[in-house]
Amino acid sequence: MPRRDPGPACAAAGPVLAGILAARPAEDVLRCAFAEAQRRDVALHVLLAGPASAAGEEILVRDLVDRWAEKYPAVPVTVSVRHDVDAAITLTGASRRCGLVVVAEPADSHDAAVVQALSRRARCPLMIVAPDQGHGAVLSA
Repeated sequence: MPRRDPGPACAAAGPVLAGILAARPAEDVLRCAFAEAQRRDVALHVLLAGPASAAGEEILVRDLVDRWAEKYPAVPVTVSVRHDVDAAITLTGASRRCGLVVVAEPADSHDAAVVQALSRRARCPLMIVAPDQGHGAVLSA
């Protein structure tokens, strides 16, 4: 699939963005995102959007972030939650300030639509992480 030039808005040395759409695949996304942030020597921003922003899911994801942050103490990490805006719009907007976006391989049609929109509109490379494998494929933006 041909990709457009991300132009000057791409922050190649910007932080890694972990886009969390649901708590279930969050562990795999965080594993890859923390490793990439450390490898690139940049910060990590974890953004909960869509169903992951619900209160119960948020608590689970924050606990996972805390555990991974202990394993990667050199990686500065921030967490934010967006309930009020569509997940695709939220992640696309956040991609403008990042060097890489990491998301889980879609598990359902909603997540597939979000990842497809993100793959078309992200302003930086997108890494899609396969479940339980701890690695992802990078699609350049």
